[in-house]
Amino acid sequence: MAEAKTKTTTEETVVSKVQVKELPLTDFLRNEIVTIKYIKKESAYIKDPAHVGYGGLFEQSQIAIPVPLLDNNKMKNILTSKEKAGLEYLLGLDLSIYGPFWKEEYKKGGRFPIYLGKDDTRLDLSDPIQYIMYKVLMVSPLVANGLDEVRDKATYRFVMVLEGEELTREKDVIGNKVIAFENYVKYKNNREVLRYILRNLGKYTSKNQDTEFLQVETAKLIEKDPNMFVAITSDPLIETKVLLEECLEYNVIDKVEKKFYTKDNQPISEGDTPTLDVAAKYLANPLGQELRLTLQAKLKNSKN
Repeated sequence: MAEAKTKTTTEETVVSKVQVKELPLTDFLRNEIVTIKYIKKESAYIKDPAHVGYGGLFEQSQIAIPVPLLDNNKMKNILTSKEKAGLEYLLGLDLSIYGPFWKEEYKKGGRFPIYLGKDDTRLDLSDPIQYIMYKVLMVSPLVANGLDEVRDKATYRFVMVLEGEELTREKDVIGNKVIAFENYVKYKNNREVLRYILRNLGKYTSKNQDTEFLQVETAKLIEKDPNMFVAITSDPLIETKVLLEECLEYNVIDKVEKKFYTKDNQPISEGDTPTLDVAAKYLANPLGQELRLTLQAKLKNSKN
């Protein structure tokens, strides 16, 4: 009797293990919140933020985000095999691309299309249905998948923001603004550096522009894009690069196909291709100090 009982218990354990092993995995669901935000875009007709139509959409208006289709008008498979199996297990529904779940219209009780408006839409990624909606929005050409993608396409109408991402981004921007203004104070009386900064941020400059004008224009760009401002002004070679561009402007050196040469047609480098970075590193290096002093003297004479 004892042997029979042991055998039965062993068989039940094996069957139990097989059943557990065959259960679909659902670990793709996660305890995160995604917020879908409307991207407001000022129009030539409505500039007042208090206007109900400000930003390109009226308060009660909504934009429908459909299930994505392929060129042959068949639905795009947006779920992985693992996600499909796990979600079907949890929901008890057929989620194949030919199933009724995707075809049932919203007005008849279906989930699609997803209607989005000016108000934020929050999705809980631990909820099976909301996770499916998240996957649909992920592949929509109208929805950016993160704050860093917003500027990639002018056609984005919404952006998905993970909980905490917006706060982190705001902290980064605030931090970079502080650094940007510190760098601005460092260079605000250096006309040549200010002109270099403006040129690298797409602004035209000339020799005749006074320092005060350059200061105002540079300060404006800190507000517009502090990250780029910090990237340019934190370059340890910035003053050497300014020297090279000044020498070029006053015809002290030559530039051929983005390469820098002395008037004797010698590359401004230690043998490498004399690009701006390479030439600046060479002049900042002890080996290039003699040439640097020579260029500075010639530049001074050219200015006088």
